Amino acid sequence: MKYIALLLVLGITSLSAEAQHFRLELVKAYNLSDSLTLQQDPYFGGLSGIEYVPKRGKWYLVTDGADSTRQSYLFEFDSLFSSQTYKRWKLDSIHSAESIRFDKADSSFYFSTELGAGKTYGSFLKLTADSTVQTLSQYQDFEDNKGYEALALDSTRVLWAASEWPQTPTNPYCLVTGYRLTQKDTLVQALYPLERNACGYPDNGIAELLLARDRQLLFLERCWTGERDQSNYSIRLFTAYIPKAEAVSSPNTTYLLEKQEVSINWGGVHLDNIEGMSWGPVVNGNRTLVLVSDNNFNKFDRNKTPENRQKSQLVILKVLPD
Repeated sequence: MKYIALLLVLGITSLSAEAQHFRLELVKAYNLSDSLTLQQDPYFGGLSGIEYVPKRGKWYLVTDGADSTRQSYLFEFDSLFSSQTYKRWKLDSIHSAESIRFDKADSSFYFSTELGAGKTYGSFLKLTADSTVQTLSQYQDFEDNKGYEALALDSTRVLWAASEWPQTPTNPYCLVTGYRLTQKDTLVQALYPLERNACGYPDNGIAELLLARDRQLLFLERCWTGERDQSNYSIRLFTAYIPKAEAVSSPNTTYLLEKQEVSINWGGVHLDNIEGMSWGPVVNGNRTLVLVSDNNFNKFDRNKTPENRQKSQLVILKVLPD
């Protein structure tokens, strides 16, 4: 009742779902962990974000850090199918990066970070073309390791972010915010309905976010089913429509999103801990969606056989008309 009352005070506007327009089908899945070159790199692993930049023909992957400082590194690949050569940068002053997005307007990157034990805090950061790190905004007071892991950038240069979990156990909504990069202010606040027990275990949350089309966001929900069944992961994708910028009457208005599940043919692949998501190139006339998993640097796998350890998994899906 307290939360319902709070919604009434905020002023909630409901956004109804519109047509889906696409479905997804597996093209290929494989493990970057199998690359001998990458196995010898002590900084590779913990992949929490992925971004494809078409004009450069480059892939960028960011790690959330292996040591106690959670130092993040950025990796650049010409092709994810050929991992013999790549570039790596230490992201000074960026720790535990959870998402990455490229801004073609000024060739900068945006990151969300997630830090802390107990109560989680973090920042939204901009890495400029001259390697300067700027803080756009900060957040705090989320549950342990359940802050903002997801970012998307739209054509009007609004940076969208979604929290992995609601802020409190009894709250059924994750927070979604739209930050205007041109005005440097929060334009939109929205609520995304989340079922924490979606896989029969209370660990479901939003791991990543993308802009699917005008006003349509694509949400990646990841649910861990627990050690009792060899750490299986349930991965589901949903779309939800966001308000038009010109239709936002006040930044104090909070919008209630209506989500719609995307149909996916996984082709029987055993999914790992998927955390990153990016649109890929057009292949044989179809747009592609690429997912990447965080292997947590195998810190939970010391007593497991190699075949049961977490992988740096890549999953390539093609987009088909619905």
